[in-house]
Amino acid sequence: MGLVDSLNPFTITVQILLLGTLKNVNRIAIYISGILVIYLVGGIAIFTGLSTIFNYLIEQFLSIPELVLYSIQLILGVILVVYGFIALRKSNESKQLPNNPGVSTWALISLGAGVTLVADLPTAMPYFAFIAKMTEMRVDIIIGVTFLLAYSIIYVLPLIITWALYLKFQDKIKSRMAFVVAKMEKVNKYIIVGFCVVGILLIIDSVLFYVGIPIKW
Repeated sequence: MGLVDSLNPFTITVQILLLGTLKNVNRIAIYISGILVIYLVGGIAIFTGLSTIFNYLIEQFLSIPELVLYSIQLILGVILVVYGFIALRKSNESKQLPNNPGVSTWALISLGAGVTLVADLPTAMPYFAFIAKMTEMRVDIIIGVTFLLAYSIIYVLPLIITWALYLKFQDKIKSRMAFVVAKMEKVNKYIIVGFCVVGILLIIDSVLFYVGIPIKW
């Protein structure tokens, strides 16, 4: 199940982008470590029942008055629009993507953790089924954490293999990597436009609520 779960195109795509931009490609290990830690910690949290705490926090969040929620939504919408315009301007100014040796360790860890939290963990059905089976079998905490660690290591195996293949055939695939990075930069512009559109929709929804004609979702 770990091997099935590991075939995730999103984290591998981000890794390919990093391999094409980092001057020291060995630092990709930091990115992989961020993914491994978050996947393991998330699994432990679910396995030990911390999900009930998260559900309680969600219930408390839903009890917040609508006026406050729409104000938060308006702020988020403005942030998305401003971010989108700034990002589009920067992407138009830089015609090529240079090697970036200045990416900090915390930035790489945060990137690995971020893509795992946003794209991987919420949709990790094999992982949830694996944890549910351990719960059904009443596996104790020590064995459970050991299994989760093994699962998480298996999960990042494709990333490790991709990294190893890049190191072995680096000279032969550099041009292809540059091509992939250029294509991803073009796709990224559409993603940024999507952020702007979502931000505008959030702003419109909030304004309509304030004027007394809220959208019924």
